[in-house]
Amino acid sequence: MHLVRDPLPEAPGREALTGTPLVIGVGNDAHRDDAAGVRAARLVRALLWPQVRMVECEGSATALLEAWRGEPVVIVVDAMSSGAAPGSLRRLDVSTTALPAELFRSSTHGLGLAEAVELARSLNELPATCVIYGIEGVEFGAGTRLSYPVECGVREAALQITEHILSRWGVPSPESTPAP
Repeated sequence: MHLVRDPLPEAPGREALTGTPLVIGVGNDAHRDDAAGVRAARLVRALLWPQVRMVECEGSATALLEAWRGEPVVIVVDAMSSGAAPGSLRRLDVSTTALPAELFRSSTHGLGLAEAVELARSLNELPATCVIYGIEGVEFGAGTRLSYPVECGVREAALQITEHILSRWGVPSPESTPAP
């Protein structure tokens, strides 16, 4: 199991955010477009730091279950392979409906996101609010460079996730947070 915790969990003198979502970036930096979820989550972290929590996960079902255990609100971002246009985005609230396994059918993670969601649901361990952002990939071979349409999709996903967090949870900007 490969799970990377947030390297900058909290700024000194600041309280941990309560009620804000945990952002989980899923993917593998060594498999081109498979890194889309991790890259988008890193951008969200950069845009909202230090007010957002983020975890990177290679995407095995057990690692995902561990990452979101006990979290009430989770946003997961991952590459998908559904046949849609490369770089296109899909947002799915899986809190009450199943995640279609065919959207994430070419996972390099073995039992991956779709299986983790349904396993967590059957074990009553799915977060109360769980939103999945999928970025359609096209190149999943060895390498570290994202394809151009997926790079664009990563940026758009990061902006949409950031907007979603700000509109729903009203995360304050660093300027409005009192200094320690």
